[in-house]
Amino acid sequence: MGDSLSKAGQFDLAAVYYEKALFDQSRRLDSMNADIYRLSANDLLFKKIQCQKYLKRFEEAWLTAQRIDLNEPNDTLQFRLRYELALCGYLSRHYGEAHGQILQTRFYVRDSTLFSALDVLEILTLNELDRWPESKEIFKRYVVRNQLSINADELYDFLRKKPKSPEKAQLLSFVMPGVGQMYAGFPMQGLVSVGLQTLALGFGVYHVWHRYYLIGFFTGAGMFQAFYFGGARRAELMAEETNRKRKAKNNQKIRAVLIEGENKKGK
Repeated sequence: MGDSLSKAGQFDLAAVYYEKALFDQSRRLDSMNADIYRLSANDLLFKKIQCQKYLKRFEEAWLTAQRIDLNEPNDTLQFRLRYELALCGYLSRHYGEAHGQILQTRFYVRDSTLFSALDVLEILTLNELDRWPESKEIFKRYVVRNQLSINADELYDFLRKKPKSPEKAQLLSFVMPGVGQMYAGFPMQGLVSVGLQTLALGFGVYHVWHRYYLIGFFTGAGMFQAFYFGGARRAELMAEETNRKRKAKNNQKIRAVLIEGENKKGK
């Protein structure tokens, strides 16, 4: 029933039926051979995961994948199951766990000829973990193995540019208002910050000069303090945002090259 629903594109219902089949099978555990039970349960879980991935319910797929019994003596089947677990970890953004599963796959699977299929997933996972040098080494291996005319050093050229330091951006803003935002890559925002703080300070000085001390001290100083500390905090967030954008851009560039490489392999 689950298979026919899946073929019909009714993945929600198919996942329910696969889970029901798992429950029904668990009730017959005592009367089933252990190996047959493991193989059947893993197959049902695998099919349920595919349904959840089609529905883009990656967190659910990750939780389902963790129910897989990995005590599988057949290397090819064990690799398939471990790869699926690592893939679900990547798709659900559990990057650390995904990479851990990749390392375990290399350790537990005896047939090393299967490992080449891990390269793309490991590169993408390491990128998400900001472990770019390790990603670059595996990418080089991937290029050589697949005889691709890609220069890894050029692709990873962005490694020469250090990420922005949020702490440095904040400190610069405390030392000189606006400089932190400029360092973070937002020069206009830095100028606006300088302008606002100058206006607030000028407002306070003007009213104190004309002996409106309460307005000068409380309103002017209050606005200046808000802009001053708010600007420093914003500089920190801007540095983080710049790093996120750079990471996404670099990830996208490498992902595009990997997709092209995989397409060439398929021809």
